[in-house]
Amino acid sequence: MNDNKSKTKHANELYLQKKYPEAIQIYNELINTTDDTQKYEKCELYRLLGNAYYALQDFDNAIIAYENTLNYSTTNDSIYNMLGYLCFYKDIDKAIHYYLKGMEIKPNLKNFVMLTQIMIKNKNYSQKDLKEIFEKYVDYFRPEIMGENKAFTYDRPYNHEKLKIGYLSSDVHCHTMMSFCLPIFENHNQENFDIYIYACGQKRDYVTDRIIATGIKYNDCKDLTEYELATKIHDDEIDILIDLSGYTHKQIWSLLFKPAPLIGQYLGFLGTYGMKEVDFVIADEFTIPETIAQYYTEKPLYISCGMNRFTFNTKHQKLPEIKPLPCLTNNYITFGSFNCMSKLNPYSVNLWAKVLHAVPTSKLLIYRTSLQERDIIRLKKQFENNNIDESRLIFENKAMPLNHFQSYLMSDIILDPCPFGGLSLTIEEAFMGVPTLTLVGETISAKGSGRVNKAIGLDEFVTYTEDEYVQKAVELASNIDKLQYYRTNLREIMYNSGLCSDYTTYVNELENSYLRIWQEYKDANN
Repeated sequence: MNDNKSKTKHANELYLQKKYPEAIQIYNELINTTDDTQKYEKCELYRLLGNAYYALQDFDNAIIAYENTLNYSTTNDSIYNMLGYLCFYKDIDKAIHYYLKGMEIKPNLKNFVMLTQIMIKNKNYSQKDLKEIFEKYVDYFRPEIMGENKAFTYDRPYNHEKLKIGYLSSDVHCHTMMSFCLPIFENHNQENFDIYIYACGQKRDYVTDRIIATGIKYNDCKDLTEYELATKIHDDEIDILIDLSGYTHKQIWSLLFKPAPLIGQYLGFLGTYGMKEVDFVIADEFTIPETIAQYYTEKPLYISCGMNRFTFNTKHQKLPEIKPLPCLTNNYITFGSFNCMSKLNPYSVNLWAKVLHAVPTSKLLIYRTSLQERDIIRLKKQFENNNIDESRLIFENKAMPLNHFQSYLMSDIILDPCPFGGLSLTIEEAFMGVPTLTLVGETISAKGSGRVNKAIGLDEFVTYTEDEYVQKAVELASNIDKLQYYRTNLREIMYNSGLCSDYTTYVNELENSYLRIWQEYKDANN
């Protein structure tokens, strides 16, 4: 026993000296000679082995080592959290499983935020599941976050001459979210409304300046704590506050202090917050049908003309010239995927494999500048498990010479991942003449591409079952004339669509909705 302690100490010293292979060799020798009845010692050796593999960036073996600790102890939340972190890059299903196990032992605020962002990308969780889980942990963390500070209360509604609308965001700069917010900010009727922006991000650029130029009251809040931010919003007597970032920013927790009488959320998170303090979510009936609305903590505020408008962050976006379909020279259809790797889950791979089998001469291009070797290995293996040879897969991560819009031209048809599909990418792809085939799901995150397609008249690219998705892919792949039509005309269709024009009608309806819910609030509280 003493000899084992001496060897463990030596291995630990090698680890501290960053001599990881030597440390790993000794840890393995000790594991092989330690009896399974010595549960603590065996568990600790596997933990140390996992640490060494992790330091070596050998994440596969680190996962194996950490998972082996669970044969001897299941009470260490840090092991589950580490496994959740490591599996995020390999298998989101397992990552969620491990994070949830860790949360059961010791709820962790950072891991909860991670869970909110990866669970909405997972097909195994319904909207009902998400609501229940998010509400449970928000309730748990509320006392920890608020401490001795109390939420603000409102004896009676404010009686301002003009309704005060506040927007809270960490992305008030050149960010995708601003492409959907600029049509709102630049078209608000400031004669009838006082508009405030509470910017919590570190960045400020030409988009920030463009927003400030509208005359909106801009507040730099990046250095404020959650409670200080809530206090500022409250002291400004904001009537209706709209959060634009959700769990993508730390300042979401300021909402627990109820800084305004009415609080809503819009687009930045694509899911329910699970916060009773948030009263409504801006949506349309396609995105949150009445049958699903009960599974949101927030009440839908329906915008009948559609919940989105889009504009480019630069007023004169220089788009590359549209080039002919790749299939005309390749003699095969190239399906494309340009979304982030975390959206490319096993469910999406299985669905796309069905498409590749149904269109046997086709290939799939997976493009992302952040694409790494571990992503390629994972995806090749998953497609191999679906009997798709790697020769039918094209992986690319090289940046385009001019801008990323050029990358879309390498595909004939885009395949949307599920359940977390595209939105801004679907719009960009359409501007380059490439339509996106999407499978509509239950959650907000599974409706983005469908919402875009319906707004621009591409209902035929919106499907509701896996069989319909595959069948439609086959039909489109065999109709080169139709693909050529969209290649030639889709950019003009985009510019002329309600999605990218008629901002005034949209903002008028949004403002009228604000006035309506404020009047309802006043009637209920006077």
